[in-house]
This record gives sequence, C-alpha cells and structure tokens, in this order.
Amino acid sequence: MNRNVSFSLLGLIMLLCIGVAASSVYYQYTYAGLQSKYITANESLQKTMSDYQEKEQILDAALRNLSISEEREEVLGEKYEEVETEKVGLQTDLAQANKAIEALERTKKSLERENKDLKSDLDSKRFEIADLESDIEGLEEDIDNLRDQVIGLNETPVA
Repeated sequence: MNRNVSFSLLGLIMLLCIGVAASSVYYQYTYAGLQSKYITANESLQKTMSDYQEKEQILDAALRNLSISEEREEVLGEKYEEVETEKVGLQTDLAQANKAIEALERTKKSLERENKDLKSDLDSKRFEIADLESDIEGLEEDIDNLRDQVIGLNETPVA
C-alpha cells in the first residue's frame, strides 16, 4: 500500500506537471496572440494619435484663420458703416444739388423768356423810335415851313 500510495502520488505529481506544462503552453500561445493584438492595437492607437494631432493642427490653423477673418469682417463692417453713412450723405447732397439744378434751370428758362420779351420790346421800341424820328423830321419840316411862313408874313407890308 505504501508503494501504491507512492505511485499514486508520483502519478498525481506527473499529472500535475503535465497540467502545468499544458497550461503553460496554452498560456504561452494565448499570450502570443494577445501580444500580437496588443501590438496591432498599439500601432492603430499611434496612427490614430498621429491623425488626431494632424487634425488638431489643421483645426488650430483654421481657428487662427477664422479669428483673422472675424477681425477683417469687423474692420470691413466698420468701413461698410462709414461708407453707408457717407453714401446717405452723398445721396442727400445729390438730391439737394438736383433741386438746385432744377431751380437754376427754371430761373434760366424764366430769364430766357424775359430776355426774349425784352428783345421783342426792344425791337418794338426801335420801331417806335424810328416812327418818332420820322415824326420829328416831319415836325421839323413843318416848323421850317411855319418859320418860312412867319418870315414871309413879317416881310409883307402891313396895309
């Protein structure tokens, strides 16, 4: 029985050794698979991190461009407001200038009519002057005739 127990114990130890060896081989293969998965996952993580950093740099550049664009937009907005204010002022000035031009055109037309009327009046006055000069000449002739008659009467003896 002692011998049986020793063989049993020896068999049990051998069985345990085989189990340990089998589990060691199993865990070695499992570890190798996990290690390859880890390496693959780590490479994927490194690639993802690299992509993330590139995209972060691109986003930072885009944010800088956006802030520059916002500053430009603000400056352009201020300039637009200035130009818009100036435009309103110029439109007001233009409207006033157009009204002044219209008033000047009405005045010009009125003055042209007056000038035309004055020319017409001048022409009629010239005709009147010519008529009056001819009347004066006729009256001067009448005066000369009357003078001659007076002289002729003064020369005749009174009886």
